[in-house]
Amino acid sequence: MRTLLLLLVSLLLLSVVYQPSSGLDKDLVAYFRFNHCDGRDASGMGSYARFVGGVGCWCGVEDEGVQFDGRTGHLVFEGPINNYFTTSDLTISFYLKPEAHTAFLESLLGKRESCGEEFALDLFHNFNRQEITTIFQESEFKYFKDLSPALPDGRWFHVALVRQGIYARTYINGKLVRESRRCSGVDISNTAPLSFSDSPCITAGRARRFKGVLDELRIYDRALTDEEIEALYLLIPIENIQMDCVS
Repeated sequence: MRTLLLLLVSLLLLSVVYQPSSGLDKDLVAYFRFNHCDGRDASGMGSYARFVGGVGCWCGVEDEGVQFDGRTGHLVFEGPINNYFTTSDLTISFYLKPEAHTAFLESLLGKRESCGEEFALDLFHNFNRQEITTIFQESEFKYFKDLSPALPDGRWFHVALVRQGIYARTYINGKLVRESRRCSGVDISNTAPLSFSDSPCITAGRARRFKGVLDELRIYDRALTDEEIEALYLLIPIENIQMDCVS
C-alpha cells in the first residue's frame, strides 16, 4: 500500500513538473518582449530593435511595453530578422494600444523602400475605418487584397498576420478576420530594414507616426495555424491586461 501511494505521488509530481511544449517557440526567429525597456531579441537569434526619437516605456500587456509619442518615435530592426520577408511563409504577432484619434493613417510595422506599389509590407492603424490597413504586395497588380481586419471596441488589440503559400490571413484577438488568396505567391523582398512607426509613406505625406504602445512582438519563419494563433493570444488575453496603468 505504501509503495502504491509513493508511486501515485511520484506520478502526480511528474504531471505538475512536466509541461508539454505548446509548439509556439518553433521557428520563432525574433521575439521582442520590451520588458527591460530595450530592444533585445529574446529568441536568441541575434536581432535588435533600435529606439529612435520619442520612444519610451510604459505599462504593456505584461510588464513594460514601448510607448511612441506620435511625432518622432520609431523603431528600426537590425540583424537576421530582415531576412525573412521574401516569398516564404511567415507569421507576425504583436499587441497594440492606439492612443491618437486622427484622420491620418498611423504607421505600424512595415518593410518597404518607398511609398510606391512594389515589394511592400506595411501595416497602419486606421482610426477612421477602425481597422488595421494591411498592404502586402509585390506590384500594382500582384498583391493580397481585402486583407485589412476590422477592429472591435477596446483599448488593447492582439494583431496577427500569417502568410502561407498563396494565402494570407489576418487575425484580431486570436480570431481569423480576413483571408486572401492569390494563384501565385507574392514576393515582398526588399533592402529596407523592418521598422515600426517609420513607413516611407510618412515622408510622402500619406501617414503619420504611431502614438500609443507596442508590446510582445513575435516573428515566425512559418505559418501558424488558426489554433496556434488563438493559443498565442490566450497566453495574454486582453481581458487580463491592466487597462488603467499609472506607473
